[in-house]
Amino acid sequence: MKKRGIVPLLLAGQAVNGFGDGLWFSVWAIFFTRIQHIPAESMGLAIGIGGVAGFLAAMPVGTAADRYGPREVLVAVIALRGLASIAYIFAGDFWSLLVVSCCFSAVQSSGVGVRVSLVYQLLGKDDQLRVLAQGRVVQHIAYAAGAGVAMLVLADGSRSVFVASILVNAATFFITAVITLALPSVPSVPVERQRSGTEALRDLPYVGLMSTTALLALCWALLSSGLPLWIAEGTEAPLWTAGLAVALSSLAIALFQVRVSGRAVNIPRSVRASRVSAVALAGCCLLFAAAAWAHQALLATLVIVVGMAAHIVGELYYVSSRWGLSLGFMVKEAEGQYQGLTASTEAGTTALGPALVTSLVSGLREVGWVVLALVFLLSAAPVGSLARRALRDSRRVWWTDRAGEKEALS
Repeated sequence: MKKRGIVPLLLAGQAVNGFGDGLWFSVWAIFFTRIQHIPAESMGLAIGIGGVAGFLAAMPVGTAADRYGPREVLVAVIALRGLASIAYIFAGDFWSLLVVSCCFSAVQSSGVGVRVSLVYQLLGKDDQLRVLAQGRVVQHIAYAAGAGVAMLVLADGSRSVFVASILVNAATFFITAVITLALPSVPSVPVERQRSGTEALRDLPYVGLMSTTALLALCWALLSSGLPLWIAEGTEAPLWTAGLAVALSSLAIALFQVRVSGRAVNIPRSVRASRVSAVALAGCCLLFAAAAWAHQALLATLVIVVGMAAHIVGELYYVSSRWGLSLGFMVKEAEGQYQGLTASTEAGTTALGPALVTSLVSGLREVGWVVLALVFLLSAAPVGSLARRALRDSRRVWWTDRAGEKEALS
């Protein structure tokens, strides 16, 4: 299949999957607490532990992608996610929700790395970052559409409509699996060249790079947990400002992700992108803290909007640098395993992020925002030295066509 046929299928899968995600993640909290009558504390604990399962599963599934082919493993993962989403209908207490959440999160996090590995192996170097960025744009637009449908579900409020929305979400996974199956199959790594299942874990420079930059993924917890809580408890800004922040973020991703990702096409630029992200996210935290000192609603809202502009820059550059570093520093014939490790580090931050951000913002208020700013700055500090160390290994993907970049990192 030619590239002209591959890219539309990849983007179509992202669109269908994004619609389902937007629908589900907009209704799940209300479904579990008001329809299934699970206490909010129990629900949060079950979902959080499920996130840990995602952290643990991503790398083994990535290794399986190397051994059995990324397309085949991705199809299985997507289909299993559909089945797990249906199982949510029958989760009526903490323990059943915990089991289903672990299964759902395991395949959700695993699929992220396998998909990046598939894109890498299907497309040439010049198209990989562009298509990954286009996929994120399409996914966010579809996500917004799914969230719009979720508003109708929430307005109705009946159990039957909630269950119907869950079945629609499950259907999107099965449709995505069929679309993915239409992509060309990528040959698995021959048995004699298969690498150890712990190859990526023993690659300390890569582990260091992915672990430190994964802290920048706290930007999502800032937007989903920290900022709404801060607006309600710490500022004079109206509550609808939190919704405005999400809308601005989605619009900016749709407009600028492809352009920004084009600036992370090699290792030095990816390193610089991680630093830009860290500085922008640190600035956003300081601006959010400053909103508490604005005693007029309009002024507080304006400060938060300026902070959101910094947040958007940080998120765009984080995603771009993450792709550039993870793809450039992979070891050939272990792409799935390396992307699984990348996904697992991000899954860990995503799982623990809401609790960390909420604790800092609620407990320490402005000081908590300053602590978060320092976390962002410190996360990018070792990236350059880790990248230079990683460049000593000639097995990496960048070696054959990116020679000379080592000097650019000094």
